[in-house]
Amino acid sequence: MRTYQKSLFLSVVLMLLFIPYSKANDFELWTFVGGETKIKDMDLSFHNANFFGHNFGWFLNHTQISLDFPSSKKFSLGVGYKQEYVDFPIRDNWRREYRPMIHLYYKKIWGHFSFRDRNRWEFRFMDGEFINRYRNQLQLSYDRFRNVSPYITTEFNFYFNGMGYTRQRTILGSKILVKRVMLNLFLGHQTDEYIPDKWYSKYMFSTGISYRF
Repeated sequence: MRTYQKSLFLSVVLMLLFIPYSKANDFELWTFVGGETKIKDMDLSFHNANFFGHNFGWFLNHTQISLDFPSSKKFSLGVGYKQEYVDFPIRDNWRREYRPMIHLYYKKIWGHFSFRDRNRWEFRFMDGEFINRYRNQLQLSYDRFRNVSPYITTEFNFYFNGMGYTRQRTILGSKILVKRVMLNLFLGHQTDEYIPDKWYSKYMFSTGISYRF
């Protein structure tokens, strides 16, 4: 069995073993389709995503584009933009959101392990409101294999408007390169504070495809 087939099989097995013991309130399926390329020394990436949950009904779509400026040093910068539509059945309407973003990256390599700290500052325009949010994502990946990179990430969200920590998301996944196509499979757990001192948790399984131009 090829390496990427083994990784796919292992990811599915982990999901089937892990989810039955979940005490989360919900389970969602996320799908991503996109591409990436280089423009001189800059990395351009984009994707479209669809989320399914609440008895596997479709409830979210977003499109995102990012332009990163890699550096030979440990720190680098990037900018991005996301446009999102979310269905709220209780309110019987779709929330539209427009989100410019700024990124600061820190990267470090130890042997076959690589560490990345992504700092993201988001400017969220939605429902007539303007919301500032800071997100810090830590990622550790194992890059010994040629076409497969297992990784783990954890990320927290901090709102400047309310000065509060409101979300934690942890992901275990693997990126699998098949010629020019990068597959990304992961299982994640997320907790959100929707109202003060009341936390809501869920699990997510995601499939992603990105084509390298």
